[in-house]
Amino acid sequence: MPQWMQDLTAGWPMIRANLPTFFVILVLMVGAVWAAFNWSYGGVLASKNGQIELQDRQLADYKQKLDGATPEQARAKIEALEHTINLTIGRRWEPLTKTEIATLAANLTAVQKIRVQIMYENALGKDLAQSFYDAFKQAGWDGATLGPGSGLGYGVTTGQGSISAVALKDAIEKSSKLKVEAQRTDQTEWPGLIFLAVGINALSPF
Repeated sequence: MPQWMQDLTAGWPMIRANLPTFFVILVLMVGAVWAAFNWSYGGVLASKNGQIELQDRQLADYKQKLDGATPEQARAKIEALEHTINLTIGRRWEPLTKTEIATLAANLTAVQKIRVQIMYENALGKDLAQSFYDAFKQAGWDGATLGPGSGLGYGVTTGQGSISAVALKDAIEKSSKLKVEAQRTDQTEWPGLIFLAVGINALSPF
């Protein structure tokens, strides 16, 4: 026989003699246990209800912003927005490393020193343009200038003319992983001047 049954049997005469008191104590104990359980479960239930209400509000806000669009339509809107941002401002250009700057400076010795105007379309290309400028300075190109530009298009470009533009393009590509486009190679070179432009870094301009 379990110990608790032995204790109950041994104490039964006393319980029977005080039966009303025993029932009152039993009712109070059951009530206390129920109250504790109800309080604990009520807190959990309130927390769950709060989470459900928050999710409902977030879902309603999401639906309102999407204006009833399906997930596929929402994805299409997001992709269109990303495409617009990509074409408008692009991504950040990584500047040349110290090794690439030193290599470019060495390769520039094969290019005739003239004035070079280094420009960048927006802040996302400023660091790369600055690293170009540093390489020209190391190579002793005292006529190098750095500043913002506009309408520079996409990618890194040089121009104009077929001699200096192509030579500069080759020097940069030999010094880094960048691809450079020489522009206006069919036009007469500007006297003593060449430009190096850091345009928009788009995944694809088309």
